[in-house]
Amino acid sequence: MNQFVKKASSKISKLSDEQILGIIDTQSAELRIRNLALDNSYIGYMLVQNDGTVMYMNRQAVLLVPSYKRKKYTNTLVHRVVMDDGLLAFIDACLGDSKPAQSNVFEFDDPGAGKRYINCMTLRPGDFDGVLFTFSDVSYFHRFKEEFRKNESLASMTTMAAGVAHEIKNPLASISIYLQLLDRELLRNGSVDKATADKYLSVVKEEVDRINAIAVDFLFAVKPMSVNLEKMSLNDIVDNVAKVVAPELDGKGISLDLRLATSMPNVMVDPALMKQVVLNLVKNAMQAMEGNAEKSGDSCAKEKRVTITSYIDGEYSALSVSDTGCGMTEEQMEKIFEPYFTTKSYGTGLGLTVLFKIMKELSGDVNVHSTLGVGSEFIIRVPIPKDERFRISFGSDSSGSSDYSESYVEACNEEVQP
Repeated sequence: MNQFVKKASSKISKLSDEQILGIIDTQSAELRIRNLALDNSYIGYMLVQNDGTVMYMNRQAVLLVPSYKRKKYTNTLVHRVVMDDGLLAFIDACLGDSKPAQSNVFEFDDPGAGKRYINCMTLRPGDFDGVLFTFSDVSYFHRFKEEFRKNESLASMTTMAAGVAHEIKNPLASISIYLQLLDRELLRNGSVDKATADKYLSVVKEEVDRINAIAVDFLFAVKPMSVNLEKMSLNDIVDNVAKVVAPELDGKGISLDLRLATSMPNVMVDPALMKQVVLNLVKNAMQAMEGNAEKSGDSCAKEKRVTITSYIDGEYSALSVSDTGCGMTEEQMEKIFEPYFTTKSYGTGLGLTVLFKIMKELSGDVNVHSTLGVGSEFIIRVPIPKDERFRISFGSDSSGSSDYSESYVEACNEEVQP
């Protein structure tokens, strides 16, 4: 109610019938214009009181949000309006929270349009005992993002194909040379003794095996992955990998330091692929430190240690794998995930490329930080599902009231000493 109406209502006993009708007509006209603007907006609006009663819902909100078919949406409990459980959980959490603004993106199945992505933002109007929810369709941006990912994948495949062609040239050249040498022996002597034949053919076999390894790694890197998602904590993955690598690390004089958060949220991952990611990072760290003890006088000759840390990073569950190796240059870090780039004298250079692909398949990401002469750190992050995110952001007591708990994340990130 605006100030004019408040002032008029306080003096209504002094107003004539004609003046009262004029005020009503004016307010009705303003209300019609406001509703016309809101109903034809591409933004959906839903105003909900703290007790869960929907006070206003425009036409676009009904179109964007999975809703029950009703003649009337106002003065109705939100649970009798909204059909989606995930959105309802978010609404309930926001109604019980005092934060001024929040946002989340929800994925809905639309029979006519397929998957739709709706961004929901909240606002607490100063003079209203409740929350204003706004909804906007961001499906186009998600489709654009997916298309960009496909194009990026195609470009990566082209680069990798060029890399394969380059990588197999050397072993093919070696095979050609040794076959020519074998042919010369045959022409010169009419026969070749077993020792000479074995010497030449062993090289040919090694190079054939090398080409086969390049082909196998290439196919694994480019073919679509079969992802079997399960809900689990990254701590469980680390514990599993630690049991596998601990004896090898110990044998090489490398200590393993686990700094795992006390209670990590569950995330959707493929256990086998995620184990491969962590194992790959630990193996890389191990190889980065091999021979450090012998490099006396070198800046990276120090204690050999791999440290794995788990923690909550905003809306992500994160793992850090760091080493005390010799580190990398800025130029090396920029190329570290490129196909066939390697700082080692062996391997195909596809390990981190495959790791990068796995993380993208899991909707996560991977980053690297390194200081020359100090060591390197790889950080992988996996998005926390909506239900787990609500558990982190909102705690519930026995009375059922919700309260934002920043201390929850702090408590989760407390380290467990090995």
